Amino acid sequence: MEERIYLVTGATDGIGKALSLALAETGATVIIHGRSPEKAEQVLTEIGAATGNDQLHTVLADFASLDQVAGLADQVKTRFDSLSVLVNNAGMLTDHRQLSQDGFELTFAVNYLAPFLLTNLLLDTLKANSPARVVNVSSTAMGGGVINFADLQAEQHFDGWQAYANSKLANVLASHWFAQQLEGTGVVSNSLCPGLIDTNFLHTNNLFSDREREFMRDRMRTPEEGALVPLYLATSPEAETISGKFFVREGRDGRRALSLNWDQRLEAELVTQSFGCLKGWCQAPQSGT
Repeated sequence: MEERIYLVTGATDGIGKALSLALAETGATVIIHGRSPEKAEQVLTEIGAATGNDQLHTVLADFASLDQVAGLADQVKTRFDSLSVLVNNAGMLTDHRQLSQDGFELTFAVNYLAPFLLTNLLLDTLKANSPARVVNVSSTAMGGGVINFADLQAEQHFDGWQAYANSKLANVLASHWFAQQLEGTGVVSNSLCPGLIDTNFLHTNNLFSDREREFMRDRMRTPEEGALVPLYLATSPEAETISGKFFVREGRDGRRALSLNWDQRLEAELVTQSFGCLKGWCQAPQSGT
């Protein structure tokens, strides 16, 4: 474990922070991603003091900017000699339609396009350091997701929770696509739902009233519990050969993979449209590669 290097996006709060702490406790090198330099340094200091691990680093990028996401990939490739595990954890939920710096609907951009781009840009690095893993934090909210290619940017109609569900479905489909692309390379890709977790996530919008949040809190788990499934996929020896699965919590410490009927046409069209959005930042792989 001490020789592995982990990159955790959205690591300055909630599940990402709890996961970074758990990884740091193993003695591994942990790259903590955040938007705010002050907050990233604060988390690095806290985790370092709690674990005694001096192999902690910070990288900065706002996922609302694809240029910054590409810059994040460049930082990782130039500052570190390898990468063992990429954990795509950063995400958001909003109550009104906003645009990213590149003109995409913000939920779609931050929750889906940014990690899709980052993963593509780091694939060669992961392959060169196989066995390696991609862990995608999604949600069972994806069950209500709808990928509408006629309104992918929610210009005709916007609903914050629906946009979130759509982005989580896109995460899961992309994770499965990556698994297929990476077959035989020694790199695996899986997605997961951490469960309903008590973080600041629900407090950054007006989709839920104070009363609704208090009602939900009784069913929420701690960020430390929310980190258990991604920790398993990132570190467990048995997860090294599992790929293309979607995991959910089972009990407190368990997990299981759901049997999903993959819509290959939807998945393929989503990937095609995604690379279309990302022209200038990355290219689709050539057929047969």
